Amino acid sequence: MISKITICNLALAQLGQAPISSLTQEDEKARRLNLFYEPVRDEVLRTHNWGFAMVRESLALVERQENCFLYKYPLEALFIRWVYRPQYKNTPFRELFHPKYRIRVVESACPQAWAEYTRRVEDETQFDAAFVKSFSLALAADLAVSLTGDNGLAAQMLQKYTLSLDEARRSNMTENFAQSGQTDAFTEVR
Repeated sequence: MISKITICNLALAQLGQAPISSLTQEDEKARRLNLFYEPVRDEVLRTHNWGFAMVRESLALVERQENCFLYKYPLEALFIRWVYRPQYKNTPFRELFHPKYRIRVVESACPQAWAEYTRRVEDETQFDAAFVKSFSLALAADLAVSLTGDNGLAAQMLQKYTLSLDEARRSNMTENFAQSGQTDAFTEVR
């Protein structure tokens, strides 16, 4: 079962570092992992439309204005990909801070809007294998210089992360075509 410590130790292994037994242990590796873990996780979640992190839900109306609607930005959303009305096409939107309500809002001309977004996932047991690999490599890339002092290793980890993310995108695209009953040239060749 995947856990926070497993992901951290995967990142350390990529750097040739010994594993840790706890993130509360008193050493530099644990302190750095605690510092980098959540920001890197959220960044990797934002980079791809991971199926386990995707949500489609109606947005809560905050205020109707003359030419647009203001909706409450979903609390657990890291990245809104689309704003739409079911059975209609996606509509333009923008995110902004509403000073009157002191909250982040989504502004759109779409009435009764829904959003598709990537949510913040903190439970590691929900991560899929491709995400775990990409996340651990991104974590290794961000930790490389501070733990090893090796800029070349950091560049190597960044390249491995980029390749891992590209593979996750290809797999996700193929999986989505398979679920919809469609095929593309890539799928047919395989």
